[in-house]
Amino acid sequence: MPAEPDGVSLRLSARALGLGYRLGSDTLLVLLDLAAHATDSAEGIVVTASYRDIARRIGVSKDTVGRRLAALRHAGIVVEVAHLAADRFESRSYRLHLDFAGIARERVRIGL
Repeated sequence: MPAEPDGVSLRLSARALGLGYRLGSDTLLVLLDLAAHATDSAEGIVVTASYRDIARRIGVSKDTVGRRLAALRHAGIVVEVAHLAADRFESRSYRLHLDFAGIARERVRIGL
């Protein structure tokens, strides 16, 4: 099982559940994976990942990840901010509009 990102928890509202119903559970899982690995920046919530990285973490094919990311882009939840990859499977950067999806990122204090 892959390691979980440190210091981040995700809170989902009913809107996130509705998104899962509308776009499918795999699509919601891709979005949750992106949100868990994202960072806060001046441009908003941004994540850099490849289709293969996401696929390995959530247990689906890279082609499924590509289709699910296309659905998230079409819905306006994920916006590609840098397209420097030579092929579609290399790492890309995305800005996430999690509030639109009903997902909130919260910092978690780690330690005893």
